[in-house]
Amino acid sequence: MLSPQVSQLPQPALEHFQTYGWIRIRAAFTTEDAAAMCDVIWGALAKAGIDRNDSSTWTKARPDHLQYLKSDPVFHAIGSARTISAIDGVLEGQSWERPRDWGAFFLQFPTGHKWDVPSSGWHLDGDYTGRLSPPCGVKVHAMLTDVGPHCGGMNIVSGSHRLVHRWFLENPPAPGARGVQLRKSLQRHPYLRDLFTAGDGGARIARFHERVEEVDGIPLQVAENTASAGDVIVMHSLLLHAPPAAHPGTHPRFLLNKDIHVGAWWEHSSL
Repeated sequence: MLSPQVSQLPQPALEHFQTYGWIRIRAAFTTEDAAAMCDVIWGALAKAGIDRNDSSTWTKARPDHLQYLKSDPVFHAIGSARTISAIDGVLEGQSWERPRDWGAFFLQFPTGHKWDVPSSGWHLDGDYTGRLSPPCGVKVHAMLTDVGPHCGGMNIVSGSHRLVHRWFLENPPAPGARGVQLRKSLQRHPYLRDLFTAGDGGARIARFHERVEEVDGIPLQVAENTASAGDVIVMHSLLLHAPPAAHPGTHPRFLLNKDIHVGAWWEHSSL
């Protein structure tokens, strides 16, 4: 169990996390480290016939079966002092277990489809009825490639951690309710009901992505996890997110995803 150190996270960054549910740590590890990690992944993909220099072989949008790579020492660089300090800071002094690895490989190859705001796939991976502050945990995305707008970034509903927390305070679930039931409960919220309902793509982008909508004093906006290689994005465990429905860019997006829970990892982790 890690004993939290005095956090080097600036107060504005902590306030941003508390308000919006996420922060981006620039250059948490070096671009050289990120490139070395990508080399390992491409080496594994080559064994499955996916050639980094031949886009005609990029026929699978989300290659999988790469979890055996997690223990490769090249990925240890993700757990830099900047990454650990950021996690310490947003967990507000709670003890947490440093993970054995930095999680699952989330690869997204170009699909050629037009980008839009997804109406499905929205979820969270923590306890839906967990604490708002200090959080019960965080999701860590270690970005191994540059990710520009509309180029495969994970979608998040910025500010939604506060909405989720308030919803379940006002609408407590039945004892033993499972994740699917909790997601259905959330869909009764007017804003989320609209977000989860398919409609005109342009109108959805204009409403949910291009402007902030204040709901009960909470600023909500669908945002993309854009980043540079070596950045780490830390998200509140109650933040709603969804994978991109399309990636119209030209380069694949590589990241590692890790859920950090307060308490021993074996009590919570499914990885």
